[in-house]
Formats: sequence, C-alpha cells, structure tokens
Amino acid sequence: MNDRLTGLEALDLSPFEVPTPSAATPAEVGRRVGDARRRRALTGEGLGELVGLGKDQVSKIENGRRKVSVRELPKFASALGVTIAHLLGQPARPTLAMAHRLAKDTTPDADNDAKRRALELLEVEDILSQRFQPRPSSSTAAGTAVLDFARKELLQRPRTRSEAERQGRHLAEQVRRDLGLGYYELGDLPGLIERHFAVDVALSPLGTETDGLCVHGDGVALIVASTDFSQGHVRFTLAHEFGHHLLGDPRDVINEGERDMFADDLQERRVNAFAGHLLMPEEGIRDTLRWLSQGRVTERSLVALMEQFGVSLAALIYQLGVMGLLPYDQGVLLRQQGAHNLVARHGSVAPTGAGITVRRTVRAPERLLSAAVEAARSQRVGLGVVATLLQRDDDDALWNAVMEEESEVLA
Repeated sequence: MNDRLTGLEALDLSPFEVPTPSAATPAEVGRRVGDARRRRALTGEGLGELVGLGKDQVSKIENGRRKVSVRELPKFASALGVTIAHLLGQPARPTLAMAHRLAKDTTPDADNDAKRRALELLEVEDILSQRFQPRPSSSTAAGTAVLDFARKELLQRPRTRSEAERQGRHLAEQVRRDLGLGYYELGDLPGLIERHFAVDVALSPLGTETDGLCVHGDGVALIVASTDFSQGHVRFTLAHEFGHHLLGDPRDVINEGERDMFADDLQERRVNAFAGHLLMPEEGIRDTLRWLSQGRVTERSLVALMEQFGVSLAALIYQLGVMGLLPYDQGVLLRQQGAHNLVARHGSVAPTGAGITVRRTVRAPERLLSAAVEAARSQRVGLGVVATLLQRDDDDALWNAVMEEESEVLA
C-alpha cells in the first residue's frame, strides 16, 4: 500500500471482524455463500476444501438446509474474500467489502501494480465515506437503459464465435445509439464511462505486466488501466474492461494482461467485439476509407484511421479483419512492419500520433478527486488523500494547488 496513506485510517483487510448479533436465517447466509463462491469461480468442492467441509455439506449450506456455525463463519469469510458482516447480511461499507475480495484475489498474476492501485483507490473512498460524503455514483437515463439492455437481452453466454461477435457489436451499437454518439470517434472515454455508467476510471503508469483491471459489485465499480502502453492500447483496454462491466461479468475482480484479453474464449471474444465496435464503428471506418482511398485499405488509410479513432494498429487490424476488409495474411504483414514505421511514412495524416504515443498519464476518478479536494479544504482529511489520488508528493506545491480554488494544477 502506498506510504502516503500511512496514518490515514488505512483499510483493515482482516475478514475476522466481530459482527453484532444477526437475525440472518440459514437460507439467507447460504445464498450469500453461494453468490460469493460463484463470483470467485470456485466449485462447491473447492470451497469445501478451503473450509474443511465436504461438497455435500457446502451444498446443504447454500440451499439453507444446514446452518453455518459461529466457528465456521471466519473460515467461509476468509475463503470467499468477504467479511463476516457481509455473510450475515449486516450493513457494511461497500469499498471495505470489495477490498477484502480484491485482497483475496489469489490468481498467479494477481499481485501487480494495477491491483495495488485499485486497493489504494478503494482505501481512499473508504476514508472519504467516513469523513466526507462523496457524491454517490449514479448512471444517467441513457446509461441505465444500456445496462438494462445488456443484462436482460445479452444474459445468455454466446455459444459460437459468430454469436459472440454479434452480441458484442449489438451492445456497442446500443451504447452509441442510446448516448447519441453516431458513428464518430469518441473523445474523453474515461469521462464518458464515469458520467453515464457510474464507473470510476483511473489511469496510471503501472508497468506492462497488466493492461487493465475491473473491480465491480456491491455498489463498487472501478476500472484501472496502465498508461505505460500507447494511448491507442489504453483506450482499447478501457473499452474492453468496460464491456466486462456492462455484460455483468460474474467475477468481481477481472485482472488482465494482453494474453488474457485476446484469449481464444467466447466471453473475451464478445468483449473484444464490443470494444472494437465501440471505438471503431463500421460506418465511421467505411466513411473514412471512402474519403481517403475509394474504400480500399492502404497503409496511409490505416494510419489515418489510427489517428482519427485513437486506436492502436493491433486493434485496428483486428477490427478490419472482423469487418472483412483486411485478409488475415495482410494483417500479419502490416503488424510485422510496426505501427511506428507506418506512422513515420505517413505522418501527414497522423499529426498527433494518437495511436502510438505513450503518455504515462495519471488520472484519478473525478468523483473521488473532487470530494478529496473539498474535504482537504475543509480539513476533514489530510492532504495525503489528494496526493494518493494524483500520485504526487504531499508537498508545498500540492498544498498551494489544493487550497487555491481556481488552480489549474489539479487538472
């Protein structure tokens, strides 16, 4: 955890809290055990091994036919990465409960900077919720309509590649239609996600071990992306993780590198189709190709499309392949040439190099940053909370920036 949070009431990540007496019935506790088990992708047998029970006993608990004893509650909480209070259905701080689950993420590649950054942000929100109420997250009417569509109409998992790609495209088109985005390029993608869908978005230079991470569930929704990649790569990562959230991925912690994102898996294929069509809608691509090259895909038009839609060469080639505009072999050859070489040869249509430039941007979730600044000005939290969000030193320059209400330094 970041040293800047020392002394700021850091999260207690122990699941062994002493709950107050609860009237929760065995059926209610069992349902929460089952829900938490499925979120962690555990089998009944796997959970039983962690808590020292047989598969049949776990089944009876989840069906409400067997009570979880007081001695067993801590074991279940630890195994499932939740608090005892959560299992008993008692009021809990959502960010604290989510931090428990994130801390229990035991996949081989889980312990990385993206995960640590997510824990920092959850810790900041928990501190703010205790000392200064940040404005609650809420989706716009358009965002709510998209969420309802995704989780009702696309509830069934795809069974074939074509179905996965069709569902992903359908969802992307729904987002663009409901938000009135047409087929033009997207500008501030993090802002769009936060504004319409109540998902906090954080960007940080977090290395290249993990592209992005999505944490969602129980009143918490957060996407973290590493900016040690090109801007185009970062935008695809954001759209990809956003797709997992919209589609109600049952995992509450989705921690992915490029290999995971492009795995030969129908769920990932559906999310990639969503990301591709959200960032690069077909009509927008075809319109640009008609303008530049009579509808043909050329090196120059590729570079122009990377610039226009702010995407990487790899993402663009993937999308053009899905659209049937670029044969696989030709795409392989273009990737071998490299995005930087293509942009160098056709720089006139890529004045900003949006698809290839690495900026190592730091962006804190706007909701948390505005609350932290206001709380610091009213002396309800220390400056370390703001410093953590901005990944800056807690120094005189930051103090002056925070206390000067018209300052541009926090931008």
